[in-house]
Amino acid sequence: MPSSTGSRQEPVSIEISGPAVSIVLTQGAINIWFGKKFDKSIIARILLIISKVDATAEHEKEVLCHFEKISEFENNGYILTSYARKNENYRAIFVVPFSNCRALEMFMESISQETEKEDVRITLYWRGGRIRMNLIKEELSRLNCFGTLNVIYKDELAEAVGRREEP
Repeated sequence: MPSSTGSRQEPVSIEISGPAVSIVLTQGAINIWFGKKFDKSIIARILLIISKVDATAEHEKEVLCHFEKISEFENNGYILTSYARKNENYRAIFVVPFSNCRALEMFMESISQETEKEDVRITLYWRGGRIRMNLIKEELSRLNCFGTLNVIYKDELAEAVGRREEP
């Protein structure tokens, strides 16, 4: 069966950035940087856009807490993958599924709290492809908090690698 993609270029990555936020979309991951004291409502809108486009997106979150607190995270939709005692607390690793509204809300709140103190960098894992990457790009552009858009296509990446290999 012939390919229906025609002359459509396949993006390798799409970077959308503004003064207090930067998002890099690739086919397997979404890397986000939120600047210190970034608008909390925009944090929620960005993460809701991602969950709407791909509800299978997830984030692996490490938490240092008392043992009893682990069940609170689980009751809010976080999925415990491992934990180990660390001094008086426990180091717990959770998966935050974007398909679970409670987990997503708790995650958004934790990012909002973290941006009060410092810049926050997170990595989300998803099933992105050309269509989903473009959908997120279009939805995010409507937020009016981004000024820069940089798209790298497969063909451009191959040409750049080829130029580097030439003597």
